[in-house]
Amino acid sequence: MKRMVLFVEGTGDALAVPMLVKRLLTEMQAWDCLNLDPKPFVVKSLGKLLKDNYGNWIRWLGAAALRRDIGAVLLVLDGDIKRIQRETFCAANVARSLAQAATQARGGELFSVATVFACQEYESWLIAGVESLSGRPLSDGRPGVESGVKPPEKDLELAPRDAKGWLSKVMPSGYSAARDQAFLTEIVDLELVRSRRMRSFRRLENAVSQIVSAIRNESPVTSPN
Repeated sequence: MKRMVLFVEGTGDALAVPMLVKRLLTEMQAWDCLNLDPKPFVVKSLGKLLKDNYGNWIRWLGAAALRRDIGAVLLVLDGDIKRIQRETFCAANVARSLAQAATQARGGELFSVATVFACQEYESWLIAGVESLSGRPLSDGRPGVESGVKPPEKDLELAPRDAKGWLSKVMPSGYSAARDQAFLTEIVDLELVRSRRMRSFRRLENAVSQIVSAIRNESPVTSPN
């Protein structure tokens, strides 16, 4: 049994991303070959990873490699970034550069590494399935998303840019990532999310599938390559 370690952006993500990945792994019937490490690395931002020529990224990967039976690292960050290092942000290009830099920590050799950017935010995926959240109370009994709410009729990977703010407007008690993100992730209808044909969500599913295949085949990968 190998271990998948998650790298996430914030405290809300540290609860929500494991919940989402667990759901995908269950769908893929992957629990025969891996376990999900219970302690994600909270890496804060892409800028911190790129600092000192990917120095923090490489050091954190080295730390993850020390965890017992490491099989893979999955990085999931928001993609609501306009510019990085004076260049227009491109999720695909930055993900490839992170994958390449991961080889300096023996990513792709000792363990797999995959990078995913949610476009624009993790909450954009929740908005894609918001009808399945509508009218359902939150875990502590507070009202959740108001009844009858539907997502905007536009490309959800482009708008709304402030996905957290959009959710706050349709939840009577407001939205807090630290408080609400994981529970909404637990109950959202993933088939409804898939129906919105969001490339970033397909990328997440493909990355998890690649990791599972790599562990089963005992052939580590870096993704995207």
